[in-house]
Amino acid sequence: MKRLPALTLAALPLLFAAPLASAEEIGECRFDRDTLTFAGTPVEQATCLLRKVELMGAKRDQPLPPVIKALLESPTAPTEAMKLAALAQFPEPYREYATKYANAPVSQTEAGVPLLYYVIHDTSTPFYANEPFPKDIHNDWKVNDFIPYMDGTFARQPVAHIFLNRVGQIWAGHEFIEPWRATKLESRVVGPTARGRFVHIETVQPRRFLPGATSRGQTEGPQPGFSAEQYRMLAALYVYVSARAGRWLIPGFHATVDGGIPEAHDDPQNFELDRFGAAVAALVSPPVSPVGRKQP
Repeated sequence: MKRLPALTLAALPLLFAAPLASAEEIGECRFDRDTLTFAGTPVEQATCLLRKVELMGAKRDQPLPPVIKALLESPTAPTEAMKLAALAQFPEPYREYATKYANAPVSQTEAGVPLLYYVIHDTSTPFYANEPFPKDIHNDWKVNDFIPYMDGTFARQPVAHIFLNRVGQIWAGHEFIEPWRATKLESRVVGPTARGRFVHIETVQPRRFLPGATSRGQTEGPQPGFSAEQYRMLAALYVYVSARAGRWLIPGFHATVDGGIPEAHDDPQNFELDRFGAAVAALVSPPVSPVGRKQP
């Protein structure tokens, strides 16, 4: 969620020269402003969008979990049983709220282009400056408190569709039917025409300065980065909103969606993609093969 340090003016031409070389494609994963789609097949897009986000927004290639690859290659949509399995994972009161909207449509752009991307963020708050993280970080009340995201502390309106804390509680800032923006790609580069193509999940993760740093762009998150409950709820939300969309959404990270855009963010830090994949696999088991059949 936090910005990286502002680039110098001298660096801007070099930055734009590579990822923004074409007027038709934007950023490292090559977003086309006409089709509102990143370059490549769904698997190729996810491979770019799920690169590991490291300190200072550096990115590193990593393999997709087999289940994500299989789902994105499958011609079949998420089933009703999968949606019910996801709903069963949610804690109250969000389960009741999600059940109310379980058969509602999801967002689309103003031109009617359907939802396609599931974007994972971290909140980068609370901020501890040079203080240590709490010893019991998963259960600390300050870390898990939703009020700052509700009361206008960070923005006049909630910055994402969903906020997910470290004990697995969920608060909906916006229902999935509402087109919303939470990346620079949507808000500053493409603009309102992209809103509705993405849904946004903010996972609570505190930050503190890197040793010797004084800029909020030079921070680190805890290790491990997220709790088991957060991975379980991220998976349930992914299956649930994909089922409502009638297609497997392409997952990605805030930092990779905005990769190549000046002052891009550096989240989510310390995200373990295999743990997310395992949580998704638990909800869609037996897994779906690329040809849409249950594997033996």
